[in-house]
Amino acid sequence: MFEIASIHDRVREFLDEPGSDLPVFDRTALLVHQEATKADPDTDKIISYIAQDQVLAAEVLKVANSSFFRGIKKVSRIQDAVVRIGLREVVNSVMVTTQRKNYSSRNPFVQQYTATLWKHSVACAFGAQWLARRCDHVELVPEAFIAGLIHDVGKLLVLKALVSVGEKDKDAPRITKTAADEFVETMHPECGFLLLEKWNLPESYCHVCRDHHRRDYDQGNILLVLVRLANLVCRKIGIGLRQDPDLILVTSSEAGILGLSDIILAELEIAMEDHIANAVI
Repeated sequence: MFEIASIHDRVREFLDEPGSDLPVFDRTALLVHQEATKADPDTDKIISYIAQDQVLAAEVLKVANSSFFRGIKKVSRIQDAVVRIGLREVVNSVMVTTQRKNYSSRNPFVQQYTATLWKHSVACAFGAQWLARRCDHVELVPEAFIAGLIHDVGKLLVLKALVSVGEKDKDAPRITKTAADEFVETMHPECGFLLLEKWNLPESYCHVCRDHHRRDYDQGNILLVLVRLANLVCRKIGIGLRQDPDLILVTSSEAGILGLSDIILAELEIAMEDHIANAVI
């Protein structure tokens, strides 16, 4: 009989399989992140990392020359892009560009999820960052964006592991979409935690992955609270696999911890909807 434990074991094996199609954390992005999160980041070093990667350099210049800046001189150097849009926005562009690659798949089974998952990740990143600013946790703004962007990466891992099971074990029962949805929903926090540990990312991100659905979460972990609330807003406004338009955000423990009113939460919903509507996803 096919049991969930076998899938659980398969995902763990998949994590350690040489050549498996694991989501990755780009090496340049890791170097940029490590430097950017220092108390006194070396901007020249970050520029150097980006300049060595043609795709990242092009993406940063694209943001700095976007339609918002139409009418003023175009920039052609990463240094000028940093001056124009700021180091934080440059780092965010690097993270979005490198993480977006993980949501590209030629497998039809995975494809049916990727667009929704990516839109949800971008919305959560923006929402968590918006909350960090609005709630005077400015020191958490950079981490909030990245934690929001990668908090659900475990879902990708589960999906790819399920595909691997089907390809390697022809005797395994066919996994329906309903069953896949349940595996993804149940296993993604743990899988995301394991993947981020494998990426050697800071514990703060690992804990967000692991605990963003836990009922007994650490309410003193503000980074976690920010991402959890952004995640709830996504559910309310229909961005993601789970949707709940009747959700009353102001009664959530996260809103209570951050001291947010109905008005501020409504502003957040509008800001996230506008961001997704205007973003190039």
